[in-house]
Amino acid sequence: MKKIVLACLFSCSSLLIMSGQELKSVEKSSWGNMNTSGFFSILGKVDSDSPFANNRWWWGINCTYANNVISTQYYNAQIAFEYATNPLQMYVRITDKYGKGEWAKVLHSKGDHAIDGKLTTKEIEIKVDTGADFVFKPDYNLKTLSEVEAFVKENQHLPDIPSEEEMQENGLNLNKMQIKLLQKIEELTLYVIDLKKENESIKKELKELKKE
Repeated sequence: MKKIVLACLFSCSSLLIMSGQELKSVEKSSWGNMNTSGFFSILGKVDSDSPFANNRWWWGINCTYANNVISTQYYNAQIAFEYATNPLQMYVRITDKYGKGEWAKVLHSKGDHAIDGKLTTKEIEIKVDTGADFVFKPDYNLKTLSEVEAFVKENQHLPDIPSEEEMQENGLNLNKMQIKLLQKIEELTLYVIDLKKENESIKKELKELKKE
């Protein structure tokens, strides 16, 4: 994505230089009704069609369809940058003939990202530095089911798992939560194994009693 955006920036800059336009921004009221290419600055209000109506300035590049200048159509390719943000907030979009289009945020290859909306993907790979196999170690202190029951009655959530209030207040670290859930699954496995052994022992005792 970075390479594509940089290529667009280079192409737009080259075209503007070749056409004799100065490389400075022109103030506009909205991203939605542009019919010329160039560098623009727009205040992000509700009717400005900026990525966010946050009353902050947005700078960006607009590349138009050749026939935009002789019609009321607004086919554009746009790149917008929010003024003075760190890390950089960059958005891209394509608009239809009405100047409408959905902005897509360009994510950096490294660093922290905040996505305000739904993320759709076919695959997510999480790098981890630990697992939950310690549950199967001989010295692991597995709580008895009675202890788990008492904890749940008192706290209304599982041991080692954040409460609903904590999740709502602090959010979830997907990496850590996956390991915690794996830990609980492995603990459940040990409980099932113990219950199976106990069940087999009871069956054996009943069988012996029937013989008598």
